Amino acid sequence: MRKFPKYMYVVNYPIQEEEICHLEMKVVFGKELEDKMLFSDVKFNPSNSPFIKTRLDILYEKDTVEEILEEIIKDKTIYDNFKLEYVRLTNENNIPYEERLDIIRKLSNKIEGCHNFKNPEFNFGITKIENKWLFGIDNKNDYKWHTHDNKPCSYSNSLGVKVAKAVVNIANSGSIDKTIVDPCCGVGTTLVEALDAGYKIEGYEINTQIANNANINLEFYGFDPIVVNDDMHNIQKNYDSSIVDIPYGLFSHISADEQRKIIETARRISRRIVLISFENHDLMLEESGFKIQHRCIVPKGKFKRFIVVAE
Repeated sequence: MRKFPKYMYVVNYPIQEEEICHLEMKVVFGKELEDKMLFSDVKFNPSNSPFIKTRLDILYEKDTVEEILEEIIKDKTIYDNFKLEYVRLTNENNIPYEERLDIIRKLSNKIEGCHNFKNPEFNFGITKIENKWLFGIDNKNDYKWHTHDNKPCSYSNSLGVKVAKAVVNIANSGSIDKTIVDPCCGVGTTLVEALDAGYKIEGYEINTQIANNANINLEFYGFDPIVVNDDMHNIQKNYDSSIVDIPYGLFSHISADEQRKIIETARRISRRIVLISFENHDLMLEESGFKIQHRCIVPKGKFKRFIVVAE
């Protein structure tokens, strides 16, 4: 009987993004991240996360490498252009490099097909954890989203791509069936990441020039220019969640009353909110009828961004 769930996720993050990484994993997978790794029956595309390095789809779980080898020999499927790698974990059970290399050679020689170590079309992975050997399909993060760092239009106070990718996953718990709205979308950073991941999202921006710039960014990456140049308070539709970035206390002249109205409108149009701010808005959230579920802090230069999830 299988001890582990179907998928093993290997995660990494810089220390300043530890909290948001842990929050993303908790919301998407419903469990705490431990030792930069987690197991789940939830299938999630690693390239949709800024922190997941790879997802190992577990095919065999055995006590020894020899038992893994027996299963590979039984598989008569031909895998042309394949590569087998050892999936490195923070806890590698002190397996020396030469031993890992020997295991890779032994198993690779029994896989039907042609090796291609430089440009493989098919990736296998093997690793050891809790005295068990796991072998499976290694689905790596392609990191193509790094191209989103170079938008034609950007501002210094815009969300970074990594934070935006995590935020859209947090907003809908990784479900592509739920709807999202970014009612103050700025230059469209979250829109790009959401659309790139296949999520259903709409964006509004009150400033005409910024709305135009957001649509320029969307078209630059091959997406439709969906940003509506309108005041969020005019929105009549309802969404599963909203993403609201209000760094107004530092970068714009906006009153506390205006901030409160933004949160109240988000409550009217969405069941869940991911609120991003350089200030604490807990009281405004609660007064607007939201109940805080999760929170984290992401440093940004000399400042801290507060990210709060409420429903």
